[in-house]
Amino acid sequence: MKRIEMKVNHIKRGSENYIADYLLTLGIKPENISSFINEPIDADKDNPFALQNMDAAVKVAYEELSKPNAHMFVQVDSDTDGYTSSAVLINYVKRNFPHVKVSCALHPGKEHGIVPSKVEDDVNIVFIPDAGSNNYEEQKELIARGKKLIILDHHEVLNYEDTGAILVNNQFSPSFDNKNLSGVGVVYMFIKAMDARYFAEGISDDFLDLTAIGIIADAMNMTSVGNNYIAYHGLQNIKNKFIQQLAIKQSRGIKNPSCLTKTDVAFYIAPVINGVIRSGAPEDKLIVFRALVDENSTDMFETTYRGETRSETLYEYAVRMASNAKSRQDSAKKKSFEWLCGEIRTKGLDKDNLIIVTLDAKQSLKVSANVTGLIAMELVKEFNKPCLVLRETEYEGKTMFGGSGRNGNFYGLPSLLDFLLESKLVEYVGGHHNAFGVFILPENVQRLRDYANKTLNPQIFDDKVFEVDYWFHTGEKIDKDMLFDFAACGDIWGNGLPRPIFAFDFNFTPADIQVMGAAGDSVKIKHDGVDFVMFKSAETVKKLLELKNGHVQIVGSPSLNEWMGRRNIQIMIDDLEVEGITATPIRSVVDLI
Repeated sequence: MKRIEMKVNHIKRGSENYIADYLLTLGIKPENISSFINEPIDADKDNPFALQNMDAAVKVAYEELSKPNAHMFVQVDSDTDGYTSSAVLINYVKRNFPHVKVSCALHPGKEHGIVPSKVEDDVNIVFIPDAGSNNYEEQKELIARGKKLIILDHHEVLNYEDTGAILVNNQFSPSFDNKNLSGVGVVYMFIKAMDARYFAEGISDDFLDLTAIGIIADAMNMTSVGNNYIAYHGLQNIKNKFIQQLAIKQSRGIKNPSCLTKTDVAFYIAPVINGVIRSGAPEDKLIVFRALVDENSTDMFETTYRGETRSETLYEYAVRMASNAKSRQDSAKKKSFEWLCGEIRTKGLDKDNLIIVTLDAKQSLKVSANVTGLIAMELVKEFNKPCLVLRETEYEGKTMFGGSGRNGNFYGLPSLLDFLLESKLVEYVGGHHNAFGVFILPENVQRLRDYANKTLNPQIFDDKVFEVDYWFHTGEKIDKDMLFDFAACGDIWGNGLPRPIFAFDFNFTPADIQVMGAAGDSVKIKHDGVDFVMFKSAETVKKLLELKNGHVQIVGSPSLNEWMGRRNIQIMIDDLEVEGITATPIRSVVDLI
């Protein structure tokens, strides 16, 4: 086990409000604490008209959509944020402007941005949600063709150029405080503004569920009060029938499918949608997107499975297609990840401060382009260093290496994207600060490695310390009230609002050990009225059973186990050490970008 240290701003025993004190350490302002613990208030809402160009966007959109022969085109970006962004926009327009012809295009793979060739000649207004801010040449082409172009995006704007497109982007709006909105959040601001200007009986809040899911899926920081408002009200009232069905399908991990938490979305909803977007066949993607935008479908789908006819609604069928695609993705990702780990260790790339994997045309066949970002994130977790996974390709007429970059939560490297831009060794980098696409000339790959090795302090990647919020030492009575308070508020936790981590060490006897699972590879350790649970660690189970008496050191987070109307505190073990052996549980790694 890694060394354990208590955080500087650790939890103090005897507090009158443990949750409030903990939220303060995460940077939540005192006046906003109640909005996170209790219920967000109207004052927490973001003002859509603080977004630059919003007035122009709603005016142009209303004028163009009100035309008798209006034809709207939407480019659907290829991730959960992109799918929910387009679904919210299309559903809103279908309800308020039922005469409008709506066309859209899905990317065949994990591509992003504007594809002008998909826009038909009779289209009068084009929307690009969750993308397009930096596609200046494509913007110019559409404007030259006489299209009204509205971009509703949240990505960083690089070298802004006024092309005639209307850009609504929270990063590009100095008067708009919430920089943590994702693409669907900006779309939600747009339809809120439309309601405010033109529709007294506004329907924008009907789409809070999809907005919350897109924001969480894109790993946005949830400490913003505006994001917290959307998540609270959106997840408590899931209206979209596809999301309802997906939550039921995932009920083994989701305690209450009718009322989701941020963790539910991050671990059980978004990965399935992202899985079909990355690895599904075109027809799979289309059926999932249709299930998101068709609010009242009565269509039934009949298929044959093992000789029996199966009849499913659109939403049930779409969920099954998405789940199957996610399974295929997981299998392909595992194989590629294991091969890449071997390559990295063999070539000594793990010794660099920035791991850069370059794949030639033959090697690229071993790693699907659609899961490059997922694998890059897996490599960050495996080697505890930032990582670029690049393949030989063409970019702007030149042979380059292009692919995905991912970064961890490393002190001293808050933005890998900014680091690459500062190096001046990349030809293009765009996306989020720590999850993005990148292109680099072959001759600059080693130069970038050398630059990172020279510029970055390797100590920032030192992963030898577990920082915990409180440590219960041997002989110290465990404060069950403290643990219960944290375990009972699972709806608070999300990106930027991590569950608190606790350390425990205590002596145990065989009577405290309970082996669980059909394979006998999971264990529950009982101590001081608290259950400590660890899954899929046969070695740990074996060692515990061999010992008559022992001492255990545990790091984990509290949760509630509800059974037969009773609620018990349990600690989900992140790491455990007993009598000198260390075991880390096997957990599925989920990519949120």
